[in-house]
Amino acid sequence: MNRHKQPEPINGRTMTQYASDPWRPAFHIAPRTGLLNDPNGLVYWDGAYHIFYQWNPHDCTHANKNWAHAVSHDLVRWEELPIALTPEDTFDSHGCYSGSAVADGQELVLIYNGNVRDADGTRQTYQCLARSTDGVHFQKLGPVLSGPLPGYTAHFRDPKVWRDNGEWLMVLGAQTAALEGTVLLLRSPDLVSWTLVRELLAPGEFGYMCECPDYFCIGENDLLIFCEQRSEGGIDSNLAGYVPGVLSVTTRHTAFRRLDHGRDFYAPQTFEAPDGRRLMLAWMGLPEQGDAPSTAFGWMHCLTLPRELSVVGGRLRQSPARELVALRKSHLGSYGLAVSGTMDLVDARSDTFELGLAWPEPASGVAKGTASCRSFTIDMRVGGIERTTLALDFAARSLRLETVRPDGVIQDLGHADFPADVAVCDLRIFVDRSSVEVFAAGGALVLSARVFPSPGAEDLRIRADGTLTLDRLDVWKI
Repeated sequence: MNRHKQPEPINGRTMTQYASDPWRPAFHIAPRTGLLNDPNGLVYWDGAYHIFYQWNPHDCTHANKNWAHAVSHDLVRWEELPIALTPEDTFDSHGCYSGSAVADGQELVLIYNGNVRDADGTRQTYQCLARSTDGVHFQKLGPVLSGPLPGYTAHFRDPKVWRDNGEWLMVLGAQTAALEGTVLLLRSPDLVSWTLVRELLAPGEFGYMCECPDYFCIGENDLLIFCEQRSEGGIDSNLAGYVPGVLSVTTRHTAFRRLDHGRDFYAPQTFEAPDGRRLMLAWMGLPEQGDAPSTAFGWMHCLTLPRELSVVGGRLRQSPARELVALRKSHLGSYGLAVSGTMDLVDARSDTFELGLAWPEPASGVAKGTASCRSFTIDMRVGGIERTTLALDFAARSLRLETVRPDGVIQDLGHADFPADVAVCDLRIFVDRSSVEVFAAGGALVLSARVFPSPGAEDLRIRADGTLTLDRLDVWKI
């Protein structure tokens, strides 16, 4: 069994200094020290929600990956548990990489990717098991897949496992010998002996690698989510998305849809709540991303909020988990508010809040029931010239998120057009000390991004180009 290893302070800083920095999230899961990335092993087991995640507790670099572990009974308050997996064995010496968790009888089982590097840097990969009877302490059982299957490279990782009709199924990210990305489907009677069934994605259409796959059903809709990696570079070289996921069909790229149009969203994973809801969390970051300002305080990255998934008109929609209403504190509300020009919401000043707005369903690019409104803008975390801005263009049916830094530099945080069949009549926004998550049009369009405002930049204002009458405006401080 693994023994809990407390991380050492980074760069000589104390834990008090970590907790007092201006960007530490108030209501997102973030590392106490070091670097966080992929959420792993999301599961509801033994009366509690369990989240594991990739964690380097000793430095803000992608090395020494452990499985951190947190547990909650309400998706709001999380308790940190001992580290579940540490990279200390021959089959995972260079990192306990991503994977999943399942209940097997009375035990909680982790299926993860063991990463090993030879002296010359050559990668070896193993799919490994670990078991626990108490959900806290895990005994490693070693590899159940030693190396990649024939025809695939060592980029062979991120097992997501579930039980279906008496057998275990696994989706696994893979790269073919031709250096083309795909997702594999495997089956097993016992979690130990695995047989390849088929490729689920057409190689050559999804970049050089497909990683972090997940397969699930919502009603009659089968869905496969994964992360597509391309060599072009830039913000769109690592994209998380989904396709229809019928297990008997090889899917082509024309079916791919992005999950989140913000700059900072990757490695999503889902699990089933006890009431049947499909919940999802993701890493609010990207591979090969440079240092964040928070590294000065010894930590980097966080997870998204838990999201409920649904399917409307064949499209996946995301909404904040309903349990998150428990975060709400003081409330500022206005109903039937006509916005024309700029309006400062003085009483809503905060660095952590939830904002909700709704207006009559638009028609022909103009908000119904108003004289006219060509665009609507929300400026958040305003201080001097700096701000984070969400701009909705009614005529273009588009949404853009950007931030203006104290030096005046404008950074694009994400943008997208609304689907043609979606009514653009609501926004729900969560702002934490260093993040923004936007849910628009009932969750049909979502943008997630990290921002690092100056301390004291807490003003909130709304602007209308024309006049927009809001059915409601709600601000809850968190």
